[in-house]
Amino acid sequence: MNARNEVQPLAPDRPLSDLINAEQIDMLYRQSPTSIVGNMTGALVLAGAFYSQRPTWLIASWVGCMAVLQISRLILYLRYRRNGLRQSDVSRAFVTWTAGAGVTGLLYGSTAVLFFMSGHDLYQALLTVLIFGITASAIPLIGCYIPSFYMFTFPALIPFVARNLYEGDTPHLVLGLIEAAVMLGFASFARDYNRMLTESLRNRLEKQALADQLAAQNVALDQARIVSEQANRSKTQFFAAASHDLRQPLHAMGLFASALTEQVREPRAAAVVTSINASVQALESLFNELLEISKLDSGIIKPHVVQFPLSRVFDRLRSEFAAEAAAKHLDLRVDQVNAIVSSDPVLLDRIMRNLISNAIRYTLRGQIAVTAEPCPAALRISVRDTGIGIRPEDQQRIYDEFMQLGNPGRTSKKGLGLGLSIVQRLASLLGYAIELQSHPGEGSTFSFEVPLSSGQALPEHAPKADANSRADLGGMLIVVIDDESAIVEGMTVLLTGWGAEVIGLTSGEGALDAVYAAGKIPALLIVDHRLGTNEDGIALAQRLRRELDPEIPALLVSGSITPELAEQARIAGLDFLLKPVTADKFQKAIQAALRLHEAQAG
Repeated sequence: MNARNEVQPLAPDRPLSDLINAEQIDMLYRQSPTSIVGNMTGALVLAGAFYSQRPTWLIASWVGCMAVLQISRLILYLRYRRNGLRQSDVSRAFVTWTAGAGVTGLLYGSTAVLFFMSGHDLYQALLTVLIFGITASAIPLIGCYIPSFYMFTFPALIPFVARNLYEGDTPHLVLGLIEAAVMLGFASFARDYNRMLTESLRNRLEKQALADQLAAQNVALDQARIVSEQANRSKTQFFAAASHDLRQPLHAMGLFASALTEQVREPRAAAVVTSINASVQALESLFNELLEISKLDSGIIKPHVVQFPLSRVFDRLRSEFAAEAAAKHLDLRVDQVNAIVSSDPVLLDRIMRNLISNAIRYTLRGQIAVTAEPCPAALRISVRDTGIGIRPEDQQRIYDEFMQLGNPGRTSKKGLGLGLSIVQRLASLLGYAIELQSHPGEGSTFSFEVPLSSGQALPEHAPKADANSRADLGGMLIVVIDDESAIVEGMTVLLTGWGAEVIGLTSGEGALDAVYAAGKIPALLIVDHRLGTNEDGIALAQRLRRELDPEIPALLVSGSITPELAEQARIAGLDFLLKPVTADKFQKAIQAALRLHEAQAG
């Protein structure tokens, strides 16, 4: 940018808020090309999907309006790039950008009227997934200025909620409620993202001011340290809050979608439900990877190095990826290894999982080979594919966030562009250097070395009981306590569908009375960790056990990522599940808890 608005050191005549605003508007305008290309790509995909279903003049008019709007934004971007931005123009630039975002949102929202096809569930699902996907991708692009995000999101999504509610039948009503929850989840995540970004800018600019003062005052060093510690604490608090707050609606959405899957039998409605489940899984993947990147950058994740057989990781990955590779007719070969290595098994598994997933995603035919070759005091682990390869000029860029080669349309089928960023951060955390050998059209090989261990490996865990079959809950009483009424309702629908009798409450108050009224002892307790009445889920479960039966199995379900929570639950005799929990995971956890209780009773 020839005349980019550079941030100047803090001065008495230039408030910190002005500098933050200048940085935010700079971020908005610098990301304009990505936003413009994404909007036009989405418009063309939508036009292609509905070309045979809607009048040509209607599609052409809608795409034309989108093109005119994006061209005007491109002109605005080029003008900004050429002339820069004076401090006095920041407010006007924000207003101009926000107005453009609002018009773009209205155009997308209009598709709920112009392209919504009653009675055509497949096209309804396609339209919904497309518009909601575009909105999700807008969070990192325009979330730095929250009014702009709101002006885009609500006009784009509210018409879809209203349209599904207007349709009136049960599947559309459920879909409308889920869409409303997703919309509010987007808004909540964007708000937290904006808060974290603003705080980060504030801390960076304050550090810059302190750095300028260091030349004259050595005492400013202590102040800089304090600011840095405050920034780290703010990030830690944000990650904990964001993880909990985002997992809550995702958890509720997953429960409702799973319950709907079990109840809907009509083929067209089932197709809509399948699309809903796919969207929920995509959102869960997006949020998990975004939070993982953030936690790695903030230093929250610490490696726990132990000695263990590498075969544990290799055997598990061979089993988990075999079906995915076979579905693409790829030959997946994973070495049989007997070596004991010294590493963090969880982080090592995550590195290899991302590399194998990436290899399968970008390989159309041929083979993926996972090998472990001995070298001095280490094993050289390699993931080799016969995929599309990577050009030399792109081999450093692939580790950037959201970087995807060969995916200009940003289709979610090729991931989010975060996998290799996570790999690089995890490898750096463990002290590994990722090496890449690749030739376009011939494939790629990612390699790194893991230290060998001369000590004894940790003992193997006993194999878990098979939990693939559904737990028999017929006639069992299950108590569900969560301060989110939507989660209680979703759990009630799901468990009732599995044959259980459910007592659903939003607090522990009245739980004993409800059990006594039911006339039998619960077979299982499912409790949230943080309840709205300042109750602690672990303490509540222990109190109910003391009053009813000390041997009642219990599950603690929470969106909190506090490391000590799982250990606290284990000590109290509760199994721990981290939200969002899929129906399949719930089923396996319930079955395991009931089987353990039966074995202990026997």
